[in-house]
Amino acid sequence: MPPMELLMAKTRCIVCGTWFTPNPRTAETQKACFDPDCRKERKRRADKSWRERNPDWSAGRVSKVRDWNAQYPDYWRQYRAGHQEYRQRERERMRCNRVLSVAKQDAIRTNPVGYLRDIRHSGAKTVAKQDAIASRLDGVLDYLTVCAAVAKPNDMADSPPG
Repeated sequence: MPPMELLMAKTRCIVCGTWFTPNPRTAETQKACFDPDCRKERKRRADKSWRERNPDWSAGRVSKVRDWNAQYPDYWRQYRAGHQEYRQRERERMRCNRVLSVAKQDAIRTNPVGYLRDIRHSGAKTVAKQDAIASRLDGVLDYLTVCAAVAKPNDMADSPPG
């Protein structure tokens, strides 16, 4: 008897276009190959499609969460009081976020053009929605580069005071 892979029909990945043998349990519905980037992109597309078909879902969810919070105002306070490990984990997570935020602010203050250039040339895994901001960021970089070149701090230091 031939191996299972020979019996399964190959399918073309909707993201990268390569042919792959789908998982036998999900062969009828699997659309993307096993590459994690392809799976992530397929999921992103499916989520976007669902949100376009259900535009009111988010607004309805927000109101439900607000109503629930109004009914149970002390829920999180009581939960934290009874779950010390959660409190500690959250405290550490927030501390790390503050440290990263301060480091990012320092990087922006010391070299804003270089910071934006680093963002622009880093991979999409580093910055969320990079494709959406790429063209705007290029314009900002060009503007800041021209401003930095025109200002020339060394020239200003040599000029006599006003």
